[in-house]
Amino acid sequence: MKGDIQLKQHVVEELAWDPAVDATEVGVQVKDGVVTLTGHLSSHAGKYAAEKAVRRVPGVKGLAVEIDVRLPDDAQRTDADIARAASNILAWTSVLPADRIQVMVEDGCVTLTGTVDWNYQRLAAEHAVGGLYGVVSVANAIVVQPAIAAHDVKERIARAIERQAADDATHVAVDVKDGVVTLRGSLRSWAEREAASEAAWAAPGVSEVSNIIQVNL
Repeated sequence: MKGDIQLKQHVVEELAWDPAVDATEVGVQVKDGVVTLTGHLSSHAGKYAAEKAVRRVPGVKGLAVEIDVRLPDDAQRTDADIARAASNILAWTSVLPADRIQVMVEDGCVTLTGTVDWNYQRLAAEHAVGGLYGVVSVANAIVVQPAIAAHDVKERIARAIERQAADDATHVAVDVKDGVVTLRGSLRSWAEREAASEAAWAAPGVSEVSNIIQVNL
């Protein structure tokens, strides 16, 4: 119980510290190291910032997000307006192959489809449209189809994990098959678990990551 109380305090402080989060509108519950966020925010970007802030806190084993996005009247946009704005911002984002990404909008909910070469491009597309006025949620169905062979992916991932979680890298097993990476083992914090996942996604040839690493405090 004491651990959950302290963890909740750390999460609340992190949310309050982040200027992109309206912490007064976010409720925090913690049980057995799993954090649940509740409340109502005025933008999808604010919701994403709250999720990101929690992942930075050491000791978090899991995260459940039950935040609703309720747009103020002056932020309301038609689906056609959102679709045009999303298409434009994707075309103007230099790291994206915009001609390979499609946008569908229904009731403010944006769905992205298409293909990219790297996971960072997939995330960049989601972040770009997530900050637009009128967007309530983003479903990212973009598929990573890398053009690079994955013969040395396993070694690259292992080295990257060592750099980001040096003390615990030996506790992580990496399996690679047909571009799909599976991470197993245990680490000391949610942040290290996220770092391992990011290391896997950053390797060339990776199309999917299954992160089943356990967090042992």
